Amino acid sequence: MHDDFEPLEEYNGDIIRIDRLIEFLPTEHWSWDETGKICLDNISIAIHEVVSEIPDPYGDTWEHPVLEQKSREWHIGRIIYFINHPIEIRDIEIDNECSGNFILPQPVIVDGWHRYAAARWLYDQGKLSKIHCRYGGRKDILLYLKGETDGFLEEAI
Repeated sequence: MHDDFEPLEEYNGDIIRIDRLIEFLPTEHWSWDETGKICLDNISIAIHEVVSEIPDPYGDTWEHPVLEQKSREWHIGRIIYFINHPIEIRDIEIDNECSGNFILPQPVIVDGWHRYAAARWLYDQGKLSKIHCRYGGRKDILLYLKGETDGFLEEAI
């Protein structure tokens, strides 16, 4: 597998392995705006049908608030944009799920689902193995996601 992007200059995030993130987030479908599930096969079909890529940001509460529901084709076009521009698959915000006062060993994506869907599609095509993220969770999980360790504490802390 190769990674089809250049290293980012002055990047302040972490680089994690997609296969390790998939262990925690194995779902192969995503849904936005109640438009129904979009799966990896839907993305492949749309690429072959030449669905237009959508470069417009979506869902950043502060910079790009969602003011209207987008269509299913729009969301697929957004994913295709990142597939066509893998260097922009970065800054996916990841944290850990919490329960009460405990932090669980379960990463969750806070922001960046279109980027993750594109990364997941590229991973399945053998074209991408790592992604850039901004991680705010447990250090043991981060080290595991980065591939620096082969295990983590499986208990809530």
